[in-house]
Amino acid sequence: MTYTTTHLALQGLTVWLLLSKNDKAYYKKHRWEFILINLFATLPDLDIFFGYHRSYTHSIIIPTFTLLCFMIIGRFNKDEGPIETTGQKTTRFFKLVSIMWILHIILDLSWGAVLLFWPLDPNLYDLTVYLRFSNQPWLFFPLSLVGIIPDWTIYSPTEGHGIFITNLSQQEREALYGEFIDLYLEQITVHILIVLVWIIVILAPAFRRKKKREEKEEKKVKTTISHIWRRAKRSFSIFAYFIIVLGILLGPSIGRTRLITYSVSSDYINTLTYFDPTLGISFVNKPHTQTEVFFQCETGTVPYNSSIVLTNNVTFSNFFTSFDNLTLNFYDGNITFSQLITEYDNQVAKMKQSSLYSKRLIGNQNSDGYTVQINETQTEINLYLITLVDEWNTTQSFFYEATIEIKYLIERKQAQIEGYILVGLGVVIILLDQLLFTKSDNKIIKEIQKKTN
Repeated sequence: MTYTTTHLALQGLTVWLLLSKNDKAYYKKHRWEFILINLFATLPDLDIFFGYHRSYTHSIIIPTFTLLCFMIIGRFNKDEGPIETTGQKTTRFFKLVSIMWILHIILDLSWGAVLLFWPLDPNLYDLTVYLRFSNQPWLFFPLSLVGIIPDWTIYSPTEGHGIFITNLSQQEREALYGEFIDLYLEQITVHILIVLVWIIVILAPAFRRKKKREEKEEKKVKTTISHIWRRAKRSFSIFAYFIIVLGILLGPSIGRTRLITYSVSSDYINTLTYFDPTLGISFVNKPHTQTEVFFQCETGTVPYNSSIVLTNNVTFSNFFTSFDNLTLNFYDGNITFSQLITEYDNQVAKMKQSSLYSKRLIGNQNSDGYTVQINETQTEINLYLITLVDEWNTTQSFFYEATIEIKYLIERKQAQIEGYILVGLGVVIILLDQLLFTKSDNKIIKEIQKKTN
């Protein structure tokens, strides 16, 4: 995970590195102002005090819009005079604050789900980028690098908000992590080093007097590199780089469809002392998504039939409450095995009558498997799935392994188009920015030549 201190240090160092020569000179004289800007690196984490963490303040739409607005304001408020106006200082301040905010979201994106495109999209996104190697030698190295693979995971609001530790209740945290959470020192070594560098580069100089240094003449190669870097890190161009990267990640890198798969396995058991031929799970039918539920069960020595049933919450809860009471009566010796089976059949028949969908699998159809297609919906719908053995040779015990696989196929045609649009927009912004920069440079050169002549 990315700690708050790491956000503060890493984002501060990154922005400090990207500052123009004039801006860096200004903030060396007004270092406390830059430290104040740096504190905004932790701004998105304030949502932890207002409901769900990694939610609304982690949307990249808000800081990107803010950055774009102040970049436009900066263009109209441009003054070539030697003294910087209050408006120019304010514009630069909020531009850097927006960049700090965007960097925070980018760092968090690779460490869990965030509400990335709110209010345009209510889903949460999690990005994992990994190196893929081929198991083939390259020179003396046993592996060959294939490429960098981005992997997006998309969660519904309910799923996404329940992932991060601070959004869980105390009981849920204890159930997942236990009473104690151990954090090994070697895991935070890099975080500590980054904070130490930040203290040395950003914070410590604010407490010491500045010494004037004589400027040394730069070499020709260094001047050329500096000129290229100055062009590359212009405000509009940096903004365009973010747009291009976001567009590539949003569109082309993922593809036209996105497949998310969940699997659940359980055992159907029937013995003289234990009875559990059922499996129930809940899942979410996501908006604008094709959903498939695949059920498969082993073939055993005892012939059997099974059923797949989709229900609402009430039917689901009533069935398993009645089933639990029935089995407890059997374990306590209040009813015989024959009475257990009779009552179980009655409960199954009653549940099927009030179900949304029911399909019965006969014999070998269980091992072949069966797929239930669920139509797309406009809103998120909670569905409840029950699979059970509802007919078998009751004179023999059985033990079957059942598997349920839920597949979400998300159509990303619109998102891919949006990604290409963002990439194109970024390229256009960079070209225009560089043309304006060249025009401005040529104007300055002509003025210098006039004064020289």
